[in-house]
Amino acid sequence: MTHQPDDTIVSIARRRAETHPDRKYIIFLSDGDDQEEILTYGELDQSAKQVAFWLADHGVVKGERALTILPNSLAFNQIFFGCLYGGVLAVPLSEPAGPKQMRAYLETFVPTVKTAKPKILITTPMLVQFLNDGLPVELKELFAGIQIVSADTVLTETAIPVQLPVPQPTDLAYLQFTSGSTGTPKGIMIAHRNVMANMEQAQVSCQWEEEKGTGLWLPLFHDFGLAAGMIGALYSGGFVVLMTPAHFIVKPVRWLNAISKYRCAYSYAPPFAFDICYKKVTAEEKAKLDLSCLVSVTYGAEPVHYTGVKAFNETFATCGLSQTAIQPGFGMAETVIMFSRSEGLTALCANRKLLETTGKLRLIDESAPDEDKKYLVNLGPAMNGHEILVKDDNNRILPEGVVGEIMISGPSVCEGYFENPEATREIFRQKIEGREQPFLSTGDLGLLWQKNLYFTGRIKDLIIIRGRNYYPQDIEYALPQVEEIRPGCAIAYASDKFESGEALVLAMEVKGHLLKEMALFTS
Repeated sequence: MTHQPDDTIVSIARRRAETHPDRKYIIFLSDGDDQEEILTYGELDQSAKQVAFWLADHGVVKGERALTILPNSLAFNQIFFGCLYGGVLAVPLSEPAGPKQMRAYLETFVPTVKTAKPKILITTPMLVQFLNDGLPVELKELFAGIQIVSADTVLTETAIPVQLPVPQPTDLAYLQFTSGSTGTPKGIMIAHRNVMANMEQAQVSCQWEEEKGTGLWLPLFHDFGLAAGMIGALYSGGFVVLMTPAHFIVKPVRWLNAISKYRCAYSYAPPFAFDICYKKVTAEEKAKLDLSCLVSVTYGAEPVHYTGVKAFNETFATCGLSQTAIQPGFGMAETVIMFSRSEGLTALCANRKLLETTGKLRLIDESAPDEDKKYLVNLGPAMNGHEILVKDDNNRILPEGVVGEIMISGPSVCEGYFENPEATREIFRQKIEGREQPFLSTGDLGLLWQKNLYFTGRIKDLIIIRGRNYYPQDIEYALPQVEEIRPGCAIAYASDKFESGEALVLAMEVKGHLLKEMALFTS
């Protein structure tokens, strides 16, 4: 199918339904294994219209916000596309992990509600009951004017058909809220034109083709799962084999089984997924896998660890995995999702001390001792029509091989933050010496080398002790090499609470069964 210059997510979805209504769009594995729930392109179109009619019938009109708190499912996509069809701005949010985590969840959820000012909240029956009956008294006023309804109600109640708006490329498509882990959550205004620009270039770099499959377990409220996975498959006319994150965590081989069984060509995953798979998938499970179908697995969302990806490649090479299939990249919700992408796993071997003390790159031989070297993974060049540069504190462009803040510009960069002009100016409208166009400030540190991007760390996470820069992700990745430390349960940070000055602090979870003196902790 040929895309048009004025396309939107909605126009593509409608043409897919007209051109091939019976083609499968989603195969949801409700048990993570064999139980299939199918949604075709034609069914997606029909359910999206139903949702849009229902929203209009209940007074939710173009430009108003709809919070959607739903797990990975067919319903998530039906509700999301229904909002798009009605011109309503969907605001996908995560579910609370459980009653014990509710207080922490509300710390970011409440500011999000206050910023988004939603007209409606669409969620699961359980959360509908909690929001109606279990809210603390101090929060009841916040939700007083918000319609709270289950996805099942929206999808099954009859609604009067109305004339739906025709979205334009400059119209906002949805809001993607930041996590709030480094500040108050902010709603990224994602326009249809941003999505189309990003998908156009991602199709080239990821080699998307019609009717090819994507294996996906990433949460759909996150930009990596939603934009790269679901919208990417729609754009290319492919299908998604979908499961939940819990399905993957409980049994990691399910992800690879789905790719192998349905001959998926594409997937997306963060670093820990590769670590889990090469450590947990058994030889018996590996023997049943055929991963020769994989064309590209975009590796991102967290700092890329060279040794971990290399180990995954080596472990699953016997399953037919191409050694160029795992392709690290750089992206963020402020650019829809992807912004750069490599053609396989390659890395620079850098002099660690020089990099951490001066911020300058010097290549050394890989035979050097581990403490002297640091691998920087190649994240590829900027996508066509976009630009990546690295700047200093005075907004001057730095030469290749020097660490500074990563800045990006191009049509994938989104419109700004919802009802936050100050943050929009600060982040989206940076002026760089020698450049006319505005640049997006990523808050990330990195360097360019031979036009390729190499990430080193986040500015806010950087630990500086006695003039030397330490990147916490390196320390947190190394700590679990100690047998007693539980993987993924280590935090490195700086503290100035010591008499000697700033010091590195490590917080770790120890494997209880490996403690030498358990009696000390049980008495």
